[in-house]
Amino acid sequence: MLNSIIKFFAGWYSKRCPVCKKSHIESVLNSYKEKNYCQECKKQIIFGGILFKIIMLYLKMDKSDLCDLTYDKQAIASFNSFFRIINKYGLSIMKNGIPIYVVFDITNKCNLKCIHCYSSKHKKELTTNDVFKIIDMLYEKGAGVIDFGGGEPLLRKDIYKILSYSKEVGFYTSITTNGLFLNKECINHLKTLNIDHVCISLDGYTPKTHDYIRNKKGTFEEVIKNIKKCVNAGINTQISTVIMKRNFNELRNIFNLLKKLNVDGWYVYDFIPAGHGIKLKNEVLRPNQRQQLFSKLQEFAISGDIPIKPYPYSITINSACEKDTFFYKKYGKLTEFFKGCLTARWVCHISSEGDLHPCYLLPHKLGNLKQKSFEDIWFDKTNSDLNDLRDRKLLKGNCRTCSFRDVCGGCRARAFWTTGDYLQSDNCWIKN
Repeated sequence: MLNSIIKFFAGWYSKRCPVCKKSHIESVLNSYKEKNYCQECKKQIIFGGILFKIIMLYLKMDKSDLCDLTYDKQAIASFNSFFRIINKYGLSIMKNGIPIYVVFDITNKCNLKCIHCYSSKHKKELTTNDVFKIIDMLYEKGAGVIDFGGGEPLLRKDIYKILSYSKEVGFYTSITTNGLFLNKECINHLKTLNIDHVCISLDGYTPKTHDYIRNKKGTFEEVIKNIKKCVNAGINTQISTVIMKRNFNELRNIFNLLKKLNVDGWYVYDFIPAGHGIKLKNEVLRPNQRQQLFSKLQEFAISGDIPIKPYPYSITINSACEKDTFFYKKYGKLTEFFKGCLTARWVCHISSEGDLHPCYLLPHKLGNLKQKSFEDIWFDKTNSDLNDLRDRKLLKGNCRTCSFRDVCGGCRARAFWTTGDYLQSDNCWIKN
């Protein structure tokens, strides 16, 4: 009975206003920051707001937790996705999850040979229609955010068709690129498509550092120039930086540079020696360096100059921090609800051949979306990888005995690439 009621209200929140086309949950969330909603939405907000307060109590959230999130289009898309999932599957879905966030590497072709690249050597690519079918399949099952990567996604001749289709279906749509193909024509295309954001890789403050990591001279200057073009064109421009020992001491300088460039966000990744990067294990941060990195990112984030999105911290270590840390206040209560590491539950990765993986950094193939439906693969009770990754009681080492195990779980990808076993302990600083 309770599950039926919850599914009903989740369906109500997923409905869209016939006037402004916003979902009811979006209107309720927007009411926390502004009052210029349409008259039709106003009727829904009175009822929806009361019910949402009950949901917030369940999520251990308060009004202040929502204020920043309601300005984040990606967060809004995730909320929409979550309610569609609950409407379809009910609360039973909390055990297995459905990927709200999808990394779709539509090609492995690339114009660079970055030293830390995780991409595989497979050359096969899905056809345009195959990509469309997978996009449809994912959205129908509840996914809400999709990031197209590679390789270099801008090398696909049909990239604009794919991005356009993803937007039409209803996805929050982004693209991750090395930035070298962002000429005037490309930027105009992305602007016309109203892409939600472009994420550009920048791995150093100096040409020496960035060009070394990207394995090609001249890339730093070209990328900086193209970042400026995107920002000036009014495209939401995010930056992606992989932090390793080589660029660890440039962190503050990179932050100051991004402030000057006036970018819209900064994804900061703690280097995991996956794929080609397996040869660079000596570049992996030590636990004390990882703690310093997190402390510096907190300092930068509190300044409010640039929205900072640290990975995997916002979904793992964050849950184990003091309650008054910046990232706990902004994400912690939600990460506790979703239970830390999202691998095999609320995120997934799709390769250029259509292989489904539990995470973009885990090479374990769950199935192929050209051969089986997403639902058949995701809910396969005989799949040992899915069963193991969803059961925190199977974790080993420090992660098994850690008091934060059930709200954190460690980064399973980092455990795999450093030990060969995704159930082994993640070498965070909490117990190391």
